[in-house]
Amino acid sequence: MGRERRVEEVGEDLGGRPSLEPRRHRPVSELRFTMATPPVAFDPARFPASLLPPGTLTDELRAWLWQVVDATLFAAHDAADRWTAPLGRPALKRVWSSPPIGGEPDRMPEDVAQVLEGWFSLVEPSDVYAFLETVHDSLEAPLQARFAAAINATLERGLSDHRFVMKRLMPIASKADVSALDRAIASCKSARWPEVEALLGEALARLGAKPEPDARGAIQEAVRAVQRAAFALTKEPYFDLEDALQDLEKRGHVDKPLKAAYAGLFLYVTGARKTTTDDARLIVVMCASFVSHLASRA
Repeated sequence: MGRERRVEEVGEDLGGRPSLEPRRHRPVSELRFTMATPPVAFDPARFPASLLPPGTLTDELRAWLWQVVDATLFAAHDAADRWTAPLGRPALKRVWSSPPIGGEPDRMPEDVAQVLEGWFSLVEPSDVYAFLETVHDSLEAPLQARFAAAINATLERGLSDHRFVMKRLMPIASKADVSALDRAIASCKSARWPEVEALLGEALARLGAKPEPDARGAIQEAVRAVQRAAFALTKEPYFDLEDALQDLEKRGHVDKPLKAAYAGLFLYVTGARKTTTDDARLIVVMCASFVSHLASRA
């Protein structure tokens, strides 16, 4: 499955038969990789949808994502510059020394592009997403939006279940969901509700946590954002979300069917059963939409 690579570890002879698994959990600075083969096009015939879990990070998608990283960090004016100029680039140095790479700043190898590409092809999906976030954060502000847009387009092409939202890769693929979150943040700014905005931001941070989303924490922060928005609108403190919904209905800010829908879904998701990432994504987006609605009433 996917592309094959020849892997050789510096300073250690493994009898000519490298083991890929141990390398996945070793510092990237200890590895060396041969030049990667060119990425191949994704062929649905070779990877039937019925055999791939939704959102699978395929080898082809990794290759496409690396092309974006390569163009961002290693694009050179000529072939000779390919191996010399990167060593003097601040963004690359920040990427090299930050998690999940964590290399020593003064020990970045000259073949850093090969080293990173080889590591990128082997590690867990959560490390791939964390690395892409690190690349994003290491770029100058004007380039961050372009990088996120290019990564999102690539993820969409590869049928991934992740997208950049608020500068973090989230398990959110729906354009409608992304738009709802963007509108909520914009509504908070317009209504001058910084605390509500901060709570939504924390909910998104927990949803995008690596290596696993904090589903329960994301839900709790999203619900707190709704409660805080209700307080900002009415100036009345509320003991819990149900209390807030009832008062909002009495004041005419939400109608009865909308209030019942929100209350029922909250009760279902926050019950005793184990909370899933899908639950968290649904509640965070729903809370964001509710915050937008309340902000429009301010």
